[in-house]
Amino acid sequence: MKKLFILLALGLVSLNLPAADLKEGVNYDLITPTPPVGSGDEVEVIEFFMYTCPHCKNLDPALQEWKKKLPENVKFQHMPAMFGGAANLHAKNFFALEVMGEAERLHDAWFKAIHEEKRRLRTQADINKFLEENGVDMNKFHATLNSFTVQTKANRAAALMRRYGVRSVPMMIVDGRYRIKNTPQVLENTDALIQKTIDDRKK
Repeated sequence: MKKLFILLALGLVSLNLPAADLKEGVNYDLITPTPPVGSGDEVEVIEFFMYTCPHCKNLDPALQEWKKKLPENVKFQHMPAMFGGAANLHAKNFFALEVMGEAERLHDAWFKAIHEEKRRLRTQADINKFLEENGVDMNKFHATLNSFTVQTKANRAAALMRRYGVRSVPMMIVDGRYRIKNTPQVLENTDALIQKTIDDRKK
């Protein structure tokens, strides 16, 4: 009960805030050029993040709980931001693990290694040791890391960052239309914009 109270106080529990209460430029930005309103039921939500980002680490526990309650038509994706240096290195490793089906299993371990265990993980050698400790098939991993598939995923992440104007993390993107400001209400605002997207498609 105490944990729930803390999350509520921080605004990290979705309260289904009506979209009408959100203000463009205050709670979110409209991505330009703005794509046309889509059709169908599926709504894409992307979280741009970095493992070295303390705000991303702090948001993640509430985000994981929020993900579990998403309706089936909402497709959520973690997207590592590529700001250069270690961020790009971590992103490529994330995508290799994603291809292997290991990214979700190790997601929390990445945050803990960097922020709680104070491991820098700034070189491939350091990352290899971390992955080996966590039971990753390293032969398969190295083959995957250098694959065309991983390079394509990294290129797409960089392209989406430019298209969506992602300059900080964590950053939530809804339907390729809304860039949600990182406030304590980020998850409830995301819920509201998901609902707005669904409602707009019905008009």
